[in-house]
Amino acid sequence: MRLPLSWLREYVDPGLSAEELAERLTATGTLVEAIHRRGVPDTDGNLDAFRIGKVLAAEPHPNADRLRLCRVDLGDPAGPRQIVCGAPNVAEGQTVAVALPGAILPGGLRLERRTIRGIESHGMILSPVEVELGSEAAGIMVLSDDLPAGSRVADALPLADAVLEIELTPNRPDCMGVAGLAREVHAITGAPLRPLDERDPPAEGAGRVEDYVALRVEAPDLCPRYMGRVLTDVRVGPSPLWLAARLEAAGMRPILNVVDVTNYVMLLTGQPLHAFDLDRLAGPEIVVRRARDGERIVTLDGRERVLRSSILAICDAERPAVIAGIFGAEFAEVSAGTSRVFLEAATFHGPAIHEAELALGLRTESSSRFEKGLPQELAARALSIASRLLVELCGARLVPGTLDVRRPAPPRPPIRLRHARLDAILGIEVPPAESAAILRRLGCRVAEGAEAHEVEVPFERGGDLTREIDLVEEVGRIHGLGRVPARLPRFVGRGRRTPQQALVARLTRLACDLGLSEAITYHFVPEADLDRLRLPPDDPRRQLVRLSNPLSEDMAVMRRSLLPGLLRAVAHNQAHQRPDGGLVELGRTFAPRADGTADEPEWLTAVLFGRQRAGGWRDAGRPADVYVATGLATALLRGAGVREVATRPGSAPYGHPNRQADLVSGEARVGWAGEIHPLVLSAFDVKGPVAALGLDLAAVLAAVRPPQFRGLLTVPLSRRDLSLTVGDRTLAREVVAVAREVGGELVRDAQVVDRYVGEQVGAGKASLLLRLSIADPTRTLTDEEIDACVGAVLDALRSRLGAEPRT
Repeated sequence: MRLPLSWLREYVDPGLSAEELAERLTATGTLVEAIHRRGVPDTDGNLDAFRIGKVLAAEPHPNADRLRLCRVDLGDPAGPRQIVCGAPNVAEGQTVAVALPGAILPGGLRLERRTIRGIESHGMILSPVEVELGSEAAGIMVLSDDLPAGSRVADALPLADAVLEIELTPNRPDCMGVAGLAREVHAITGAPLRPLDERDPPAEGAGRVEDYVALRVEAPDLCPRYMGRVLTDVRVGPSPLWLAARLEAAGMRPILNVVDVTNYVMLLTGQPLHAFDLDRLAGPEIVVRRARDGERIVTLDGRERVLRSSILAICDAERPAVIAGIFGAEFAEVSAGTSRVFLEAATFHGPAIHEAELALGLRTESSSRFEKGLPQELAARALSIASRLLVELCGARLVPGTLDVRRPAPPRPPIRLRHARLDAILGIEVPPAESAAILRRLGCRVAEGAEAHEVEVPFERGGDLTREIDLVEEVGRIHGLGRVPARLPRFVGRGRRTPQQALVARLTRLACDLGLSEAITYHFVPEADLDRLRLPPDDPRRQLVRLSNPLSEDMAVMRRSLLPGLLRAVAHNQAHQRPDGGLVELGRTFAPRADGTADEPEWLTAVLFGRQRAGGWRDAGRPADVYVATGLATALLRGAGVREVATRPGSAPYGHPNRQADLVSGEARVGWAGEIHPLVLSAFDVKGPVAALGLDLAAVLAAVRPPQFRGLLTVPLSRRDLSLTVGDRTLAREVVAVAREVGGELVRDAQVVDRYVGEQVGAGKASLLLRLSIADPTRTLTDEEIDACVGAVLDALRSRLGAEPRT
């Protein structure tokens, strides 16, 4: 939003410089990003060198065909001045703006007396371009004859102006107009506020508005209010200089007076308007309806746009005339030949306008206001102001009556602002009289009470101020947040992590300690990842959360697995000469529910590529395989507090058919580990070997058992090694389980520390070295007691697993 200060001061003048006002606005939440200077320099009395003149004579220059020799009355007792002018439109009797010798023009050029083709010129008759009051001009400025000769140009036109460039938050559409910003300045400075002139002009046109055009609103959910008026005998032409200058300063290009009036009122009130050439409308009729799929409209920029059924259109009896709230059609635009105008002021559903903007890739000054949600009452205000300006500036005659189709807006009940609550939240005491005064300056009606104020919010702020806390914020920012003392809070809270958060932190730290690098990949992924992972058509993981407005096809859905993102990261590493490594990510995946929401389970996923754990320059490490992945997963689970970890055959479609395993704790599946299928690697442009693991953090958390204290041994710990021969399909964990069960409390630990398969033990056999740690915490065991325990374990292994001692 660009705010010309000369325009602002018409409604409120705080007596502050541009820099001071920008500082006050920014301190109260209205960010001023920049200050732009326009026009001539306002220094050292420079504005006094620009005067109003009356052209007494304009004769041809004796020595030049295209120059005119003018005598200009500047109210000087010494008499008229002689000025040479080359403008084609200069003529006797005009009131003009003159720069005297010594005046400094924009850009720093100082004007001097000059001799032009033998004739001395004592000044310059100005065009709008020369003083930055316009960007285009066919000649000099011709001013109102009411201006007295010799008066300052700066008293009639914004010859020197400052423009504040303001960044507004989405909840403040009321500040997207000069009037709203004037109210804001009034609130923060207390300077008197001049209200808008909302009087209707006299209705002197023939007949009634219903005699000229019919109105039908078929989509009241998207257009809760639509108003329209008809004006006849309109004279279309250039806008007066003051109006064009204000539009230029606010960042809009003047076009024609009718269009300029609608833009001017939009910049003043924040309510966009649209003017139709009534004679170009079919019917003539206005129909507010949803567009039909594939319906086309050629907009004012000459481009054809294809509409869809979710877009609201303002149509005549045959075709769309406006993309509602965004852009008008070329065929119904106001032109130099227009004599009858239909003037529209409407209220549209903000989210629908925003959706249409995104669908069409089109955003305008109008849509940027409608998308934020405008109140219905604002349309009537803007329509009255625009009607009066069209009558005054375009010679129009207003036809009696107003078309007004309105869906009742929900009531705005008063908000109770408790004095104690206000002071408690702000941390300072704000006297009730001051808080009431602040709210009144913001346009609220306040009924003061001993315990609380009853506050009625103005319609301009109805979408923003809805709760007590909103009023607290308004009082706080206007009162001055800088006045809140800096002191430590009386009570210091102590935050703690949830068990899930603690688990994530513990696993992240442990994974990095084990040599992995943490990665963060995109939550938005291409749907084609499901095919790359070889998921079957009926796999429930093909049910996705889809984005209604994706950035691209490669970011169209929410991920169901972290694995594709990590594989892309592996491909990136390999492409940059990093053949070996490991990556880990802890993040959410997204599974849709039937009610339209989504589950967001958290997973830890790691990928290992190339060779792992090289111990030195002589140690080449081992390739990433199912054993490395399973070992890493087991270490992470043990570190998380899962005591019982086992494996069983896995069947993931993205895993190698024979080199993968499910990780279980008891009967619960807590994760997966294995090598990635070669076809999956090829789909992601990754070179093998690659292994991966995934842990379901919710399942892991459920399997975590709190640690149990075991007292420190104060007696010697005896170790015994048993060399056993077992079947080569006997699992080490089965041997350990039998030893711990039979040994009971005496067997403090049991581990298989070596396994051998070869000719010395025979076919179908394996040699295991079982190490037992034996102790009784209450006393020192004798050799006989230790041997008895070892013998019991050996007998159980022989009877249950067919183990035999190896000599």
